[in-house]
Amino acid sequence: MKMILLCFGNTLLMVTGQILFKIGSTGKNIDNIFDIIKLFFTPIVFFALCLYACTTGLWLYILSKIPISFAYPIQALAFPIVLFASMFLFKEEIPISRWIGIIFICVGVFISTKA
Repeated sequence: MKMILLCFGNTLLMVTGQILFKIGSTGKNIDNIFDIIKLFFTPIVFFALCLYACTTGLWLYILSKIPISFAYPIQALAFPIVLFASMFLFKEEIPISRWIGIIFICVGVFISTKA
């Protein structure tokens, strides 16, 4: 149970990084590699990158303890979490086809972690 919670926590950290990347890049003019490099050093994107480094460290710890074939499907929960976050934080409209896909992902994660 501890490892499942750590996998889920890792997923939440990954999602948080993605949301911060979105916030940090919204409204920015990104036309070339230099614009991307400059963006790395803005506070929000820099924090997201640091968060991703921590998430990677946690992921390495998780993989040292359990099979990747068990841990990795849990990471797929990032998709539904990001969908909800994008709907509430960014007021994005979510089409029915995406909701159907999210249902399949959740069912797949449930099945793959019960075996």
